[in-house]
Amino acid sequence: MSPNKSNPLDWMNEDPFFKKKLSLKSLEEQWKLDPSQIDGYVEKIIKEATAATSSSFTNETSSLQFEHLDTHNYLITKIRIPSGIHPESIWAQINRTQIKLSSLGKDHSEIIPLPVPVNPDQSRGTYKQGSLQFRMPKMSVGKFRNIDIRYL
Repeated sequence: MSPNKSNPLDWMNEDPFFKKKLSLKSLEEQWKLDPSQIDGYVEKIIKEATAATSSSFTNETSSLQFEHLDTHNYLITKIRIPSGIHPESIWAQINRTQIKLSSLGKDHSEIIPLPVPVNPDQSRGTYKQGSLQFRMPKMSVGKFRNIDIRYL
């Protein structure tokens, strides 16, 4: 080993992945960070990373911003409601493949397609701070059944 004290992070300069200059800050600087800035940064990075594979918050068929979260048993859809719409005037309907939102007193409605079939009878909706969220159980795929094969 050389008697010179070198920076233990020098290997990062050699690795092509880390040549993009990571922002490593001292612990004192990290404590001064505003949590909302961190949240914004994380959301931005996640959106950039999943932009090609996600229908998150943008859709050509709807003017509403929404995202789908697909879990093992449920499909959760979060919809941002514009500030000009009173939440209690929203009328929601769900079938196996779509959510239909209407505002009372207006003829306009929005249809949001669902990526998987859901059970509308057991679906629930909640509204909180400008966001309408639906928790919908997925339709079961069903059990495997034995199929007789005819050999010719």
